[in-house]
Amino acid sequence: MPEVVGESNIFSVGYALPERKIEAFMVPSFINYARERGIDFIPIDVSKPLTEQGPFDCIIHKLYGDEWDLNLQDFSDNNPNATVIDHPSAIQRLHDRISMLEPVSQLNIPQLNIPNQILVRDSESLKNVETTKDLSFPVIAKSLIADGSPNAHTMSLVLNHEGLTKGLELEPPLILQQFVNHGGIIFKTYIADDYVECVKRSSLPDISEETLEKMASESNGVMSFSKISGAVMASDDGCNNNNPDEKLKMPAPEFLEEVAKGLRQALGLHLFNLDMIKDDKGDGFLVVDINYFPGYEKLPSYETVMTDFFLNIKKSQEEKKMTTN
Repeated sequence: MPEVVGESNIFSVGYALPERKIEAFMVPSFINYARERGIDFIPIDVSKPLTEQGPFDCIIHKLYGDEWDLNLQDFSDNNPNATVIDHPSAIQRLHDRISMLEPVSQLNIPQLNIPNQILVRDSESLKNVETTKDLSFPVIAKSLIADGSPNAHTMSLVLNHEGLTKGLELEPPLILQQFVNHGGIIFKTYIADDYVECVKRSSLPDISEETLEKMASESNGVMSFSKISGAVMASDDGCNNNNPDEKLKMPAPEFLEEVAKGLRQALGLHLFNLDMIKDDKGDGFLVVDINYFPGYEKLPSYETVMTDFFLNIKKSQEEKKMTTN
């Protein structure tokens, strides 16, 4: 039985999240587990000023917009001892797929990099063959904006230049990112301050030169991600020569901790995850995406992980008070 926590020692966490996030993350098992350990979750009414609600020791949020940002800023100005997770300007950096990955390159960690990518600002640039001179097909086309909207998740594999000029439905501004064969596995690394957990997930399968030619001949030069796996399986007779269990081992824990620490400091964020792949032509890992406040509920025992996270926030606040008194 956990120790009963007195009301005076309760840590109040206000939450402002999209409805789907509330349904997935704020489940009874988590709420009850946290409450037994002195954490009380309070839903925030976004139509009212935060200063008229609470009191909150901490706020977690995944909402966007100028009005909400001003509401948070006003709360922070009036409650300097409270913790806001996270600051809107830090989150905003992850909404741009160029600024999102810049800190990765600046970490200078051996065996860590990002795929070569370019920003395409307008349709005329897509027609110019010089635009892709530093890339080799196939490339992945992604929206520049990564704000959680439906269009932000639309991605296509562009097989040749014809695909850029005739088949691509995604409108600029967009990112063209070098496709890299990576054994069909992506390493999702979840970070919550000092907590780091990496899990394997299926990704796009490797594409051979023969398969690429066949796919290009049977399409207009572009394929949506949902159709790629079937096309590769059909071309390879259902065989994948890469064995993930043999070739794609988990990144070393010390490597993951170094990456997580560096990105926490560079991004100024508490809660995020990153998608990494292993380049099949080398020993290094490539970060292809970073997401704010991801689905921690998909991790085993996430209730314990996230409760410990909030208890550590509480501890940090208490230590800060002691040093300032």
